[in-house]
Amino acid sequence: MTGNEKKGYFFVFLTGVFFAFEVIGFKEVFRRTNLSPEMAAFFGVGFAFLVVTPFFISSKKRREKITITIKRDGLILLLGTFSNAMGIVLYYYALKQTDLGPAAILIKTTVLYNVILGVVFLGERFKDREVFGMILSIIGIYMISTLEGQISLVSAFCILLSAFLFAIQSYMIKKYIPEILGLEYAYLRLLLLCVFFFLYSLWIGSFLIPDLTAIVSLGFFSLLGYFLGRPFYFEAHNYLPISKLNATLLIEPIFLMFVGIFFLNEPFDTQKIFGASIILLGLYLIVFHKRKVKV
Repeated sequence: MTGNEKKGYFFVFLTGVFFAFEVIGFKEVFRRTNLSPEMAAFFGVGFAFLVVTPFFISSKKRREKITITIKRDGLILLLGTFSNAMGIVLYYYALKQTDLGPAAILIKTTVLYNVILGVVFLGERFKDREVFGMILSIIGIYMISTLEGQISLVSAFCILLSAFLFAIQSYMIKKYIPEILGLEYAYLRLLLLCVFFFLYSLWIGSFLIPDLTAIVSLGFFSLLGYFLGRPFYFEAHNYLPISKLNATLLIEPIFLMFVGIFFLNEPFDTQKIFGASIILLGLYLIVFHKRKVKV
C-alpha cells in the first residue's frame, strides 16, 4: 500500500465516522419531531453554512481557492450538488419512517451503482466475481426491503434511488475534476444545498421554522456530516479509485445497525442480520479486486 493510498483510506475512515454521527443525529431529530425532510436538511445545512462562513471569508487564500473552485469546477459542483440534494431529500424521507439499520445498509448500494457507471461510461468490464457479488447484493436488498415493521417498500425504493443519485456525484467528481479542493468544494456545496432546499420547500409549501433546539441540533450534526465528513471524502478522491472509496465505508452501516439495535430499541432480527451480511459480502466481492478496462 502506497503513502497516497494510506492517506486516502485515512480520509475515508474519518468520513465514515462523521457520516455515522450525522445519520444518528438526524434520525433522533426525526424521532422526536414531525419536521419534514427538506426542512431538516435546510436548517441543518443553513446553520452549518453560517457557522463556517467566517472561517472562509476571513482568509485571502481560502477566498482565492473558492474562486478557483467556482471557475474550474463550478458546473460539476452545480450538477453534482443538485443530484446529491435530491438524494438527501429521498434518504431523509425514508430515514424518517424506517429503522436506522435497514436504511444504513441499503444506502451503501452506492457501490453497486458506481460499478455499473464504470462499465457503462468508462469502458470497464464485469468479471465473474463482480456478477456473483451483484447477485448476492440483490438477494440481500430483497431481504432487507421486506422486513415487516422496520422498512416499507416505498422507503426501500427511495433509499435505492437516493444511493444512485449519490453515486452520480462521486462519478462526476472522479471523472471531471483532476484534483479537488475538498474544503472549498464542501463549503460551496453547503451554499447550493441551502438554496435548493429553500426553493424546494417553498415550491411544495412545506416551509416552516422549527424550535431553536431542533435548529441547533440539526446544525451541529450537519457540521459533522456535511462540512467535516464531506471534505475528507472529497479529498480522498485525489488518492483512491472510486470503488475503493465506497468499499472502505462498508463498515459504517454495520456500526449504525448495532447503534439502532442497542440504543434506539430497534429489533434484533435474524433476517436483517442475514440480509445485511449478504449485501456487504456481495459489495466486498465487487470492489476488492483489480478491475479490467477495455482498450
